[in-house]
Amino acid sequence: MQRTLYMNELYILSQIIKAHPRYTLDSFRWQETYLRLAASNELNPDGLMAGLKIHWPDMYQYLDKNQTLAKELKESLRPLQLLGIQLLCFGENDYPTECYRMEDPPLTLSYWGEPAWKKGPALAVVGSREPQRESLEWMEQDLAPFIEKEKICVVSGGARGVDQKSHSIALRKKVPTLVILPSGLGEFYPANLKEWIQPVFSVGGAFISEYDYQQRMHKHLFHHRNRLIAALGRASLIVEARKRSGTLITAQQAAQLGRPVWVVPGHPRDPNFQGSLDLLSEGAQLVRDAQDLSMFFHSELESEKLSPVQIGVNLELSPYI
Repeated sequence: MQRTLYMNELYILSQIIKAHPRYTLDSFRWQETYLRLAASNELNPDGLMAGLKIHWPDMYQYLDKNQTLAKELKESLRPLQLLGIQLLCFGENDYPTECYRMEDPPLTLSYWGEPAWKKGPALAVVGSREPQRESLEWMEQDLAPFIEKEKICVVSGGARGVDQKSHSIALRKKVPTLVILPSGLGEFYPANLKEWIQPVFSVGGAFISEYDYQQRMHKHLFHHRNRLIAALGRASLIVEARKRSGTLITAQQAAQLGRPVWVVPGHPRDPNFQGSLDLLSEGAQLVRDAQDLSMFFHSELESEKLSPVQIGVNLELSPYI
């Protein structure tokens, strides 16, 4: 418990740093700072403050003067501890290694459940909130057998439609599923996700958020959240996407991360698949069935062995902490 309280102090300091304009301007240098401290086993409240006092004196003074805010944040974390919600900072052992590929990885994360990202590769599954019957049938006939065979973790955003269908398949096949929220863990969106809490826990999954506990859903947070879905998936499966949809944003972010994008095709005159067809024309891989999924999945695992995620190893660290 003492260590938990101690690391919560690091989370509190990180929350204050994240809200400061200086963080937005120098986010990459802050990432370097946290990685450097982690490499020297000094990623803790004392290590962070000691480093700031020398290399970022203005931020040190800012944190030192905001003791009242720190105390308020500390009090706000008490209910989270009672619920068993875990708090993470960039660079810590349980922080998802997949996120180190991101241009703007979250400085802090909170999750409720088990860190399923540590147990093996995950597949991001996204699509329409109002999918066609044929799309849902395809998920049952082809995605479900693939998930059951490969025991792969499923990542999605918890929205109605394809997202919730993918989570429900994972639950039935008893594999972990990660629900990435466009809100804080205290403001589940959509609200019916509250009914999924125990089922998700029962398969070793989790609800994840990079926002404050009481943060309510806002439209712009959906697109922001989607980049985390793309990062946590070893690949992204697009089941059904219109033009200018959030699903396309997830696919584009996955491609920017160098992750494969797999697309279920549709009729060229069907507006529900216009975005999907655009992705295919831009080089995404067409997926027909469970056999394709397995073939692509194993091919991706082999390629990952040749170029594993490197955590700060190749960074040219600037002369900060």
